[in-house]
Amino acid sequence: MKEIVVVTVAFDWETGEIDFKAPFMVNSNRPGTLYNRLCENEPEVIAQIRAGEWRARFEAVWDDETENWKFGKRVS
Repeated sequence: MKEIVVVTVAFDWETGEIDFKAPFMVNSNRPGTLYNRLCENEPEVIAQIRAGEWRARFEAVWDDETENWKFGKRVS
């Protein structure tokens, strides 16, 4: 089932540039660190973050088999 998660990216406070190599934080409405944690190797998510932003909302589905988020489109 799709749900909305908040993705928070790392960036340089001085330049405002996103650190594309750094992991990003995923926050969902689900309790616990299994669902609310750092994620890596998701360049399609990072690519949708605009310059100067540090947070965005995405559609996502939790995969019980892999215990990872599968991200969909950005919603804001």
